[in-house]
Amino acid sequence: MSGEAPRAERDLFSPASSPRLIQTIGERAKKCGLELPQAALAALALHARRVRERNDDLHLTSIHDPREFVERHLGESFEGAAMLEPGMGGSLLDLGSGNGYPGLAVASARPGLRPLLAEAARAKAAFLRGVVEEAFPGGAVLEGQVQRPADLGGSGPFSAIVTRALGNWERVLPRLASALDSRGTLLVWTGAQMETVATRKAWGRFRLVERKPLPGRERSWVWRFETA
Repeated sequence: MSGEAPRAERDLFSPASSPRLIQTIGERAKKCGLELPQAALAALALHARRVRERNDDLHLTSIHDPREFVERHLGESFEGAAMLEPGMGGSLLDLGSGNGYPGLAVASARPGLRPLLAEAARAKAAFLRGVVEEAFPGGAVLEGQVQRPADLGGSGPFSAIVTRALGNWERVLPRLASALDSRGTLLVWTGAQMETVATRKAWGRFRLVERKPLPGRERSWVWRFETA
């Protein structure tokens, strides 16, 4: 046996398969207790197709299996979104957004949040601007390195900051504590190293509320903090 995915799964991201992709995303959201409207699911399906279409030149993901793509990018984003209050409003900062996950999926699941996608790489920021203009009205992209509140260009305060693949996150995030509002939430997708990082003095600006294990992933969690 070759181990190759069945053709129906390989074609999941083709335009002709859009209804099935929308259904697949919706079913994954429901596993987290999230009920997304059709328009939001359609936008997320389009985003996923755009990531796949531009992956060869922008290196947006290392995941090629369609079902794994949905699980790792959308499903794991939904796991974090479910940790936020359903009626949460305000602005959301996705730090080091890259391909747009988790920010666009989290904001779609919590539609009161307006996503700002911060990305330092020019080509990826341009890709994100195109996706936002095409499918996510109200969203925005900030191109540039964000290391401290001054780098946000006056944006904020934020109701939530989310990050999954930001380099040097353990040092950067405490510097951005003042960019969260007084009841702000920080979500970090990372592994067991957070157990040590969260004890550092700089992380006293946050209070760990909970962590949620990611399905099928060994020692990987979404960590939720609030401002201390």
